[in-house]
Amino acid sequence: MNITDGRGMTGFNLGSHKIAKSQPPFFIAEIGLNHNKDLEIGKRTIQKAKECGANAVKFQTYSTKDFIDPEDESAKFLFDIFQKYEIDFEFHKNMQKVANDEGLIFFSTPLDSKSVDLLVNLKVPLLKIASGDIVNRELLTKSVSTGLPLIISTGAALPHEIIRAIEFLEEKKVDFALLHCVSLYPTQPNQANLKTLITLQQLTDSPIGFSDHTSGDLAGAIAVSLGAVVLEKHFTLDRKAPGPDHSISADPNTFQTYVEKATLAYQMLGEEKLKRQPEELSGWYFGRRSLVPRDGKTLAQRPAKHLKDKKFLEAWLWED
Repeated sequence: MNITDGRGMTGFNLGSHKIAKSQPPFFIAEIGLNHNKDLEIGKRTIQKAKECGANAVKFQTYSTKDFIDPEDESAKFLFDIFQKYEIDFEFHKNMQKVANDEGLIFFSTPLDSKSVDLLVNLKVPLLKIASGDIVNRELLTKSVSTGLPLIISTGAALPHEIIRAIEFLEEKKVDFALLHCVSLYPTQPNQANLKTLITLQQLTDSPIGFSDHTSGDLAGAIAVSLGAVVLEKHFTLDRKAPGPDHSISADPNTFQTYVEKATLAYQMLGEEKLKRQPEELSGWYFGRRSLVPRDGKTLAQRPAKHLKDKKFLEAWLWED
């Protein structure tokens, strides 16, 4: 369901979560291929993601032959990797049940049109568009046709491609969140360019976020301070496990600290207004000054006697 705040900023609901500006960060554990096509590994990874503070788990859904040309020899290595970890409807269904039992939102990145249908049949509440498909009009059109909210990454996308995608989605009146992303694994600190989040907020009123490929647990907190409300990070039980993405993923300790730091950053943000905490005012008496006559002069001295005795004046009324 689309939601709009009083300032025209848009967003949408995912279960009990509101994905919108100024809302708490929504944490996605990107399991991707880290299930290793093993139901038990997939189950334990989902359960651990819940323990570490994730709100959602995300997989990848595809028919390898439908999104990688099987006759292109130069792409054979890629074809072989994805084919090895390709999962069917029943595997998805099993993972979805585990996620639901844990109170997590289950969704996935479809990499071809048939996979969109598979996910719709599973009744997922949203879809994720991979960075490489921000320029894939066919897949975008198919995904939009479902009526589901979309989360779209922007890794390696040129400025005009991002703007074009925003205009396409806004014209279709689809709910979406736009994620800053750097398609480098891992992304070095000097490559993260988190100020892009400021630019994205100037391009769209839809919520923004960060698909984080940096190492460590700090970038999410910084992203939240710059307006991100969705944080996605690759997640694994063991960074040394066999498979293409484990080594670039956050392990449970890192992910949990990541969530804690980003949540703390959100708590620290407060409101966009000049505001003082009520408790601060109790410090006025000994922290401020009153005008006091002394040796023929008028001095500003502590405590602020004027707060208790009207015969004293506050320090602002001093005259040269």
